[in-house]
Amino acid sequence: GYNGGQAEYVRVPYAHFGPRKVPENLTDEQVLFLTDIFPTGYSGIDWAEVKGGEVIAIFGAGPVGIMAAKSAWLRGASRVIIVDTQQYRLDKASATANCETILWDDGSKQVVEQIRALTGGYGADVCVEAVGFEPDRDLLDRAKAVINFEKGSVKVLEACMSAVKRGGFVTVLGVYSSPFDNFPIHQFFDKGIVLRGGQAPAHKHIDLLMSHVSEGRVKLDDIITHRLPLSEAPHGYDIFRNKKDGCVKVVLTP
Repeated sequence: GYNGGQAEYVRVPYAHFGPRKVPENLTDEQVLFLTDIFPTGYSGIDWAEVKGGEVIAIFGAGPVGIMAAKSAWLRGASRVIIVDTQQYRLDKASATANCETILWDDGSKQVVEQIRALTGGYGADVCVEAVGFEPDRDLLDRAKAVINFEKGSVKVLEACMSAVKRGGFVTVLGVYSSPFDNFPIHQFFDKGIVLRGGQAPAHKHIDLLMSHVSEGRVKLDDIITHRLPLSEAPHGYDIFRNKKDGCVKVVLTP
């Protein structure tokens, strides 16, 4: 019921609890993403109780998806695969998170088959949904949404449930704001999938994650593709939303 953190004014409950003292050796950009996308990406891995050795497939190579990939390595993953519809985002994910990439260009079936081929036919131990209800959609997807009175699409979550192994984890970082017909509850039941998601508990992880940054175990600011003055914020929104100029992450400087 409240406007988001990019609103003109923001109400900050428990403001005395939120601030952290940043170590002197770190720049603002090095710790900037501790406020949101790094704890969010980390939550997708933590919810899956990753202990080490797991194969993790992440759907969405945006800022949160890339942070989930970085977090997977921190938690000892043996293999990290990231999926996206845009090659430039996959290139950025590969360069900044050292992960394998799959281009979603021929539907979810092709992606699921590739993930199974990479995992001996079993599927990934963990699938992280970092897209939400507004994925790239074709005309058929849009028509289905109109007929079912739905907002967006649940197809990425469906792909995660198909690509995960039996008894595996699916964690949901992408935002879903409405119900969907034909939710694959049969897969959830038959495969014994553990499904978790929601708003990330950033305060739960921020101190641990700051220590990872401070001690050099992870780099965050390498995902920045554009640095703009605050006066150019509309341009920043435009190139991110419309996938222009290789934009993955914009930082605005007041």
